[in-house]
Amino acid sequence: MRRLRGIIRSLFAPGLVLALALTAGVAGAQPVANLETAVKATYLYKFAPFVTWPAAPGESLTICIIGADPFGDVLDRAIAGQGYNGRPFRVLRLPAIGVDSGCAVAYLGGSGHQSVASALQVLKGAPVLTVTQNSRSPGIIDFVNLQGHIRFQVDLAAASRNHLEISSKLLAMAAAVKNDGGAQ
Repeated sequence: MRRLRGIIRSLFAPGLVLALALTAGVAGAQPVANLETAVKATYLYKFAPFVTWPAAPGESLTICIIGADPFGDVLDRAIAGQGYNGRPFRVLRLPAIGVDSGCAVAYLGGSGHQSVASALQVLKGAPVLTVTQNSRSPGIIDFVNLQGHIRFQVDLAAASRNHLEISSKLLAMAAAVKNDGGAQ
């Protein structure tokens, strides 16, 4: 198990270095918030190799930010030059999501146009990896802050409903794995 965690950490390490580089030079209380944002932005594209979609998600792999956008240009800089299975990443920002939005990964920030719960309902059964943050209505992946560290929880039942398979390698890194409402 330790060896597996070491391998997975090595896959995420370059992204964390990028996250640190993106926040360099910021002073005061901002570095912590900016570091958290950079880490989450890095995770958004680093999740892709650990997810199997039922069909190729198009010419590019689209990461959608729905509603409130905590990332700004940090996400754009993080994915610059990155790709997945020969397809480049691209970012699409929308006030609300529909099933036909073309998103492979959707970060649900919620807004006056569409709540997180409403967005999850729209995407129920669609092959979209939903990502939320400390949400009462968590997505397939939900970012949580545990003892000052950004971690994530995975809901396998939600992934299954959306016809997605999550690699055991990613599950090994999760703070918690839920299946049918219970933690494993």
